[in-house]
Amino acid sequence: MDPRTLVVVIAALACGLAGWSWLRTGAYRRPDDEGPLPRHLWVPVLAPCVGLLVERSLADRPWPVLLAPLALGLVGLVLAAVDADVHRLPNVLTVPLLPVVALLLTLASVMTGDGASLARAAIACVLVGGGAVALSFVLHGRSIGMGDAKLLVSIAPTLAWLGWAHLVTGIWLGFVLGGLVALVLLLLRRATRRSNLAFGPYLVAGALLALVLA
Repeated sequence: MDPRTLVVVIAALACGLAGWSWLRTGAYRRPDDEGPLPRHLWVPVLAPCVGLLVERSLADRPWPVLLAPLALGLVGLVLAAVDADVHRLPNVLTVPLLPVVALLLTLASVMTGDGASLARAAIACVLVGGGAVALSFVLHGRSIGMGDAKLLVSIAPTLAWLGWAHLVTGIWLGFVLGGLVALVLLLLRRATRRSNLAFGPYLVAGALLALVLA
């Protein structure tokens, strides 16, 4: 394992452990959330895998380019854990993610001298992310939940910075994965058509897969 890969994997593990520690406090829960608090052990287990996937998928890119996708993937793990427990994507994670992504994408552009990618990311943030938020607001979550829409505000620029193909592939895969899971839950009668199913974790999974496939 080369030094850069090792550093990324170790950093991802540290972030996974930090996320796991926060999850164990149950701070994301509301007073009316019931049931025992899950252990969430799979979060620190999968965190190094996310780091390895991002680093290997972008092995030919300078290291600053890895930072935004890595942040998105690691926060996505924590979001998936929260969603599995309480079936929502909390603002405490989705809202701060946007300025973090914006800062990391700006850093990547400054360090690589690639201003065109940053401009493309900004356009995608407004059109895709803003469009998703507007759609959720107008339709009151009947098409896409507000938590998922807020997450798309961060996913869209992260993928678009790498290229339009990454953006289209990632969003498409996210909705396909989320739709398949929803269909399985319906068939197993674990959910109904009126159930609120957060697609956020699947959108993140689609974004990570897009790094490999696009």
